Amino acid sequence: MTVPMAGRASIPRFPVPPLARRIFDIAEALDSEARIVGGAVRDWVLDARSSALAQSDGPPSPHARSGDIDMSIACPIARAVDALRDAGLKIVETGLAHGTVTVIADGQTIELTQTRIDLDTDGRHAVIGFTEDWAEDARRRDFTVNALYITADGMLEDPLGGLADLAAGRLRFVGNAKTRITEDALRMLRYCRFLPRFGQAGIDDEALAAIGAMAARAAHLSGERVAHECRRLFAAQAPLAGVRVMHESGLDEHALGLRLQPHLLKNLPPFDVLQQAFAATAASVWLLPFAVVLPAGAANSDAVIKRLRLSRAESRFLTSLDKHGSYIAEQGLAGESLADGDVPDRGLAGKDWHRPAWFLRRDGHDPAAIYLVQTARGGTPVSAGRLLDIAAWQPPQCPVTATDLLSHGVDKGPALGDMLCAIEHRWVMYDFTLTKAELLAAI
Repeated sequence: MTVPMAGRASIPRFPVPPLARRIFDIAEALDSEARIVGGAVRDWVLDARSSALAQSDGPPSPHARSGDIDMSIACPIARAVDALRDAGLKIVETGLAHGTVTVIADGQTIELTQTRIDLDTDGRHAVIGFTEDWAEDARRRDFTVNALYITADGMLEDPLGGLADLAAGRLRFVGNAKTRITEDALRMLRYCRFLPRFGQAGIDDEALAAIGAMAARAAHLSGERVAHECRRLFAAQAPLAGVRVMHESGLDEHALGLRLQPHLLKNLPPFDVLQQAFAATAASVWLLPFAVVLPAGAANSDAVIKRLRLSRAESRFLTSLDKHGSYIAEQGLAGESLADGDVPDRGLAGKDWHRPAWFLRRDGHDPAAIYLVQTARGGTPVSAGRLLDIAAWQPPQCPVTATDLLSHGVDKGPALGDMLCAIEHRWVMYDFTLTKAELLAAI
């Protein structure tokens, strides 16, 4: 179905970027055709409709959600690459074997793929073939909402009813769901990731049945591909619907090696509170709701770290969220004997939360993240006020340093560290009020 963009009051003409215009022109010179496809078109339609409903003063950017634009071209990719290079464009052969390259010029980036069909697949790797048939190209895509095209003359092509599905809040696989999953098992995780944004009408019965029947295929996906989808799902504003599908279908066990606890996400504060509290560590924020739904225990964290091949920074952060309990108990901050699992929740949720927070900050842990995860895991709603207070708190510096102790005749060695820890503990327990002189006088 062809829909004139300029002819629809709710959808203004797609603003084609300069690099995309050059690709359109090169395709025409090759006696071929190119189209903008996928997420950029889908999100443009959504944003345009939202702007119309809100009576916005101007149209949204097509890059507001999707980032770089994707395009397809109806000729063999090698022929297209030669023409693009002849035109002075930089080409990065990111996936040439699969008919895909990245085109770069003047700070713009476009991923360009030849129109294609899957000749054979094992669920992880596909043998692809070239086709000039745009309908065939559309039928091999994952979801109907991703099978939307913009042509060089500003027309919106909707061959599979993606516009209607967007309007109705339906997320559907293209054609037969099991066939799409057979082509690429990652599509099960992509369904979970897209569901919170595009599935307001609820879970598609065929999709859920297909994911449940084929979930075991996810065990053969690479850790990097699974991690990519998890990062995007758990960084979403409302991931619960997607996480529920993972759990109810058994996809979580096969993709991650363990069962998630999606109901615990209800204990998290609003998304804007999380953004405010963890603005400085935005790259790792996805690990917070992810850690909440993971079964507690260092062994589970270690298994997930290995399965997803997380970065060193992500691994340290996730490990910290599980191992801080015993750390706080060792500090004796609660003034009584408590099980490790009880100390963080009580300490950081209580009136003297500054005390455990100081020691955690000193040793490189994030007390706000620890408070969030342990409170939500414990089945208690997280206090937005307390979370923001912990995140914004700037811990004072202990007035006594190791240098001060050395000047008072304390020898270097383990005893120096033990004495400094004792002084810090006393200073914290007195609510950071003791002066250097008062602390040194007690040596």
